[in-house]
Amino acid sequence: MTNEEVIKKARALGEALKNSEEYKELMEAQKALDEDTETQEMLKQYEARRNELQIKQMTGQSIENEIKEITDMEGEIMGRESMKKYTEAEEKFKNLVDAANQEIVKAMEDEEEEKE
Repeated sequence: MTNEEVIKKARALGEALKNSEEYKELMEAQKALDEDTETQEMLKQYEARRNELQIKQMTGQSIENEIKEITDMEGEIMGRESMKKYTEAEEKFKNLVDAANQEIVKAMEDEEEEKE
């Protein structure tokens, strides 16, 4: 099989993944999350606060008292409906991609066993 044929099959796999229900669900969940302005604002605040704490930590300052604050912020964000749906859809799509990768590896291993 030529490199071009391998690339063509990889492209076909990419198209199949893009047309999967898991991918469509992920894109819908991403759109809903993007449109959820309240959650987006919470994410910005969380990211800013996390960056502040990283800088404090890198400069040797204690952040022990602030860990709970950032953990609480994260929990609140993860409890938002749009974030839950996105996280679930992302996990489903990741599982599909992982399964495809496992099949690729399995096919390569089967090929090696046939040669022995």
